[in-house]
Amino acid sequence: MHNLEEKSNRLFSYKSANNRMKDWEGIERKDSFHKSESNEMKGLGRKDHNMEHYDNKYDERVEIGLFTLDELRGFSVGKKLPIFFPIRDHSLYPPFLPKEVLDAIPFSSSQVSNILHLFSVSPDSPKGNIVQGTLQKCELEAADGWTRLCVTSLESLYSFLREVFGLEVDFKFLSTKHPTMTTPIFQNYTVLETPREIESPKKVACHRMPYLYAVYFCHFDAIGTRTFKLQLVGDITGDEVDALVVCHMDTSRWSSDHAVFRMFGMKHGDALCHVFFQGSLVWINQPSAIVVSDA
Repeated sequence: MHNLEEKSNRLFSYKSANNRMKDWEGIERKDSFHKSESNEMKGLGRKDHNMEHYDNKYDERVEIGLFTLDELRGFSVGKKLPIFFPIRDHSLYPPFLPKEVLDAIPFSSSQVSNILHLFSVSPDSPKGNIVQGTLQKCELEAADGWTRLCVTSLESLYSFLREVFGLEVDFKFLSTKHPTMTTPIFQNYTVLETPREIESPKKVACHRMPYLYAVYFCHFDAIGTRTFKLQLVGDITGDEVDALVVCHMDTSRWSSDHAVFRMFGMKHGDALCHVFFQGSLVWINQPSAIVVSDA
């Protein structure tokens, strides 16, 4: 432990990852479609005249960007989708640390006491609980057909992508973009064009995890996913959103008690599509093709 503390002194020359975390409750509230905030936005939005044409067949699952494949097929130009797009507060998420610093810091739930001590975080605090939760999720066993890893450095991210795509394949990432949006609001979004499928032999999804420094949960589903680009414009704000929608074509390996099956009334194994919100990445082969698809 003494050796860890000695080497970790370099970490705090990067303006202290501990200070950059700020308010971890804020991370949960601002970076996810958390019920407390999204319900508040939903209530505000429904009072607006824009929501007079709200399609009652859509419920809370659409607000957080969950769709069936059949619904995706129906997203023709002019279609109204009531969605809440959260905005990532980048100041709440530390960047990747240099590998030489990370080499001195354990990343294991068995070492959580040492990790929290190193960053002066109380185990019983909200920060401590989130650190423990992220470590536990990163250590869950992968489902059949899945390859997964929590990457903690640019080097480990590159290594994981090379393992999936191969040594001779170039790749790039895509993400949901809404560059003009400054205030998240629940509103109707109008579909600007038919969903276009991103054709790539392999795809890797990476989700930013709340932690003491940059951690991405990355996974590759060998059995099959489909990814679509969906262009939208907000009816109230006029903000354009270039959204990624990822469809899991076979959910039979998911738990039969998964909440989405109850939300949809769908059968175990049916295809499920969801919007990738800001901060999550989809890595694809380069070059790749984006084509109009009948889904």
